[in-house]
Parts: sequence; C-alpha cells; structure tokens
Amino acid sequence: MPLIKLNRINKGGEIVVNSDHILFIEIESRTTTLHMAHGLLFSVVEPLDEITRQIEAKESDRIKVGIQESGLGSKPQ
Repeated sequence: MPLIKLNRINKGGEIVVNSDHILFIEIESRTTTLHMAHGLLFSVVEPLDEITRQIEAKESDRIKVGIQESGLGSKPQ
C-alpha cells in the first residue's frame, strides 16, 4: 500500500493517496484523472508515466527492505 504524493490541478497543492485505492487512471489531452474507491476523483499534474514510476519505486523499496530484514539477501558465511 504505497502512499504517493501528487499535485492537484483544480485546487492546487499536494495530495497523498494510497495507491491501493486507485481503480483506474484516465488521460484526456493534458489532464490525468485518478478514479479512486468510494467515487473520489482527483485531477493531477503528473502524467501517467510519473504516477506508475512512483508506485513501482515504492513497491520495489518495500520488497527490498523486506528481503534485507529477513536475512535472505545476505551472503552466506
């Protein structure tokens, strides 16, 4: 459940959203709209590529930390 930080178009300012609640992302000309659970909609500045990059980076970091903390990533002695 990575939290990602995005910039809203219509109201300005940053928002932090839980990526697990994103149902789908719609792109119209220069606007990226997040359709989220419970009927929430957010129009953001970031393009689709940036949103997916943020989600992938957070998930990769989470997996990396989990492997390191479990000791599976260490070299045998």
